[in-house]
Parts: sequence; structure tokens; C-alpha cells
Amino acid sequence: MLSALLTGAPGEALSAAAVLPFAVLLAVAVVLAGRRQWPLSARRALLFFLLFALLALGAALLPPASLAAAWPGLRVASRILALVGLVEAIQFLLIDLALAGWLKRPPVPRILRDFTTLVIAVTAFLLLLRGTLGVNLSSLLATSAMISVVLGLALQDTLGSFFAGLALQMEAPLAIDDWVQVGEHQGRVSQVSWRTVRLVTLDGDEVTLPNSLVTRTTLLNFSRPTSAHRAFVPVRVPYRHRPQQVLEALTEAMRGVPGVLEDPPPHALVWEYGESDVVYRARYWIRDYRQVNFIRSEVAARIWYRLRREGIEHAYPARVLRPDSPAAVPEDDARRAEGALRAVDLFVPLSDEERRALAARLRPLAFGRGETVIRQGERGESLFVVTRGRVEIRVAGEGEEAVVSTLGAGSVFGEMSLLTGDPRTATVLALEDTEVFPVRREDFRHVAAANPAVLEAITRIVSDRRCELAAAMRENEEAAATRAAARRDLLERVRAFFGL
Repeated sequence: MLSALLTGAPGEALSAAAVLPFAVLLAVAVVLAGRRQWPLSARRALLFFLLFALLALGAALLPPASLAAAWPGLRVASRILALVGLVEAIQFLLIDLALAGWLKRPPVPRILRDFTTLVIAVTAFLLLLRGTLGVNLSSLLATSAMISVVLGLALQDTLGSFFAGLALQMEAPLAIDDWVQVGEHQGRVSQVSWRTVRLVTLDGDEVTLPNSLVTRTTLLNFSRPTSAHRAFVPVRVPYRHRPQQVLEALTEAMRGVPGVLEDPPPHALVWEYGESDVVYRARYWIRDYRQVNFIRSEVAARIWYRLRREGIEHAYPARVLRPDSPAAVPEDDARRAEGALRAVDLFVPLSDEERRALAARLRPLAFGRGETVIRQGERGESLFVVTRGRVEIRVAGEGEEAVVSTLGAGSVFGEMSLLTGDPRTATVLALEDTEVFPVRREDFRHVAAANPAVLEAITRIVSDRRCELAAAMRENEEAAATRAAARRDLLERVRAFFGL
């Protein structure tokens, strides 16, 4: 029966009992393919083959007289079903398995595959009508002209979306997985069908847009011509701050932020002059558009910390009355600095008056998580007293950077740079929101000039600490050498015992 429907031979060779198992097997395959989410082309191929088997089963159940009368029409329908199923099966093998599965190529848009299947099916239908049933195609097309006009008017929106989808495929302004903005909608392209374009937004929602709307609206593709996308954070700063100082601070704040590309490098621009402030734009490049909001938040946070450390104030609206004056100090920095100096053994030789005088010259610096406080090899003339948070000490050597210690509140680092101006011997990173009080050479010079004995006492403490550290390092090296010698001696004894 199956071969008879395809070849045109009489159909008594195969009974209904022989077709039924084949139809049942195809029905089970269709159900399993749907539950396991097989590719759409595979499910369609199985479905068309099932319809073909059901058609053969129905033909086998017809009486001989009825079968002879319906045979030409059954033969046309069966050939179309078999041909469409074969086309879908070929698309599954070549596109879904070979291209997308094995070669990892981008999937072919659904609209092109559907259009190909439709063209083949319509062409086969017209040829079979003429070759099998002897229908005059010219008269058929003339008769259907009026019907086509009526259907065209009734389905003009649908047809408009269909042809707009074809235009999208030919011009290719977007592709699957591209991040685009269509009008007010922004998201990742998940599907381009014969009628609609589907976007998955950053919030995880799906937006369905008609193709006709996409072609009439301005389309912004964030993934073309490359996946690199430039973003920016606007910053308003009062006029009293120098533009060069602000630009350098903004640029340094963006460096090292996770997700921000090093090439092209981040940069800042003076954008415009406002009524009471200067508007800057901190611009940077990202590659993963899914993280655009998270990266922007991290960049904005780093800018806040950097501007605060540089003493650059964020602008306030000129027409808003603020209860606190810009010159007001939110807390007593001098009192906290004096307490921090008192807790550090390095400044024990200072008298209360000297400690108070030094604390009056200190101002705190705030660092965000992951920011670099000092970098190994840089020139330095200050030490840092940690008053809040934790920092990590890293030392680079032989192409690798190792973590040597972690310091918390009450710790101090950088004393040799303060006393001798030596380059920094380690890199210090903030592990969390951290506050430090830097003691610079100019600040400490006033105390040393007034009481030279203080400088001698502090130098003795630093020297003793360095000697203790060197002794501990030598002891560790000697212990390691002793252990290595013991291992070598034992190995020689074992080898001698076994005669090796």
C-alpha cells in the first residue's frame, strides 16, 4: 500500500494489518519526540510520515470501488506528505545535527526553513495536479485570482509580517543570540519566525514583535559589528575642581573593574557645562552585554570611592537647600586618627602632643573591595594605618603573585617608604570596604624636626622588626635545608639497602 501510493500502482498489495504496526510505531515516535523536546524539524518529519501512514491505513480500509474512485486524489496527497516529511528529515540531518550539533554553527532561522518547505510543497502540489489529475494550471490560476485578492486584503497584516520576515533574512540586520533594541524593547534575539521576532529581555521576560514592526522601527544591534559594546556613567562635579584631575581620577577608577575591557581602554570626557557643575562621561567597553547593569554598578561604585579619596565632591542640584554646608566635616577625623596612631606600636615613642599634632594633618582614604591601595615597584613616601576593613599583601616574583599576609584594623604597612623613600615592595589590595590613614613624609617631617629623638626611636623599632623578620626567614630556610638533607640521607640509605 505504501509503495503503491507513491508509485501509482494499484493498492491491494498491502493490507490494513500490515500498515497498522507501522502507523503505531510512528505515533509512539511522535509522542516521545515531543516529550524529549527533539528539534522541530525532526518532530515535523515524524508527523508527516505518520499522516502518510494513516492515509495508507485509511485507503486500505476503503472498499475496492471507493478506493478506485479516490485513488488519484490519495496518490497526490500521499506524495505531498511523503515529500514534505523527507524535506523536514533532510533539514534535521543537515542543519540540526551536522551544522548546529557537530560543527557548532549558528542555527538557520526558522523562517527560511519553513519557506523552503512551503515552496517545495506548493510546487509539488501544482505539478501533481497537472501530471496526475490532468488539471489545467492556467485556468486554475485565473479562477483563483479573485480568491487571492480577497485573501490578500483579509490577511494583509499577516502577509506584511511574512514579507517583512523575508526582508529581515535577506538584509540580515540581526541574528539569533544578538542583543538588540527595537523601539523601547531591548533583549537577546531568541527566534526569527515567518511572522514575529522574539526577544528575551535582561529581566528574563520574552517580548514578541511582528516583523512588520521591526522593519518599520529603528533597530539598534549591540552585537554588530563586534560583540564589544561601549557604555558610560555620567558624573557631575562642581566647577571648582580641575578637569584634568577629574578626568584622571575617573579613568583610574575604571581600570581593573571586572568585565571592563582593557582594549579599547576606558577613558573620560568633559561632556558639557551645566548651570552649577561640569558633566563628565566615564566611558568603558564591555563584551558580555548580559552583565551591562552589573558592570555599570561596579564602575559607578569605583568612581565614588576614587573621587572621595581625591577630595573631589559630587555636585548637588543648585536649587536644593542642603542642611549641611560643603565645608562641614561629617566626623572628627583628627580624633579617630589620633586613636589609630595610639594603637600602632610604631608611634609609641610619640608624646601625646606630638601624636595629636600629627593626627591633625591626616585625612582618611576609602577603598572599595578589589581596589589597589599601593602597587609593587611604585615610588612611595608614606605609610598607611588601617582603621577599618581588611587588606591583602601580595608579592610578585618569577611571573607569579603570591599572597603573603592579610592585615586588619590597627595594622600598618609601607613604613620603609615613609622613612627611606624606597619603592613599594608589595601590592596591597582591599578585600572589603576599607579605610586607611596615610602618613606622608611631609606630615611626619614636622614631628621629626621638632623632636629628632622620635625619629631615632621609630627607626630602631622598624630596624628591630626587619631583623626579626629576616631571622625568621633564615630560620625557615635553615629548617627547610635540614629537612632536605635528612630526606636525601634517608633516600641514600634506602637505595643502599635495596642495592639500587
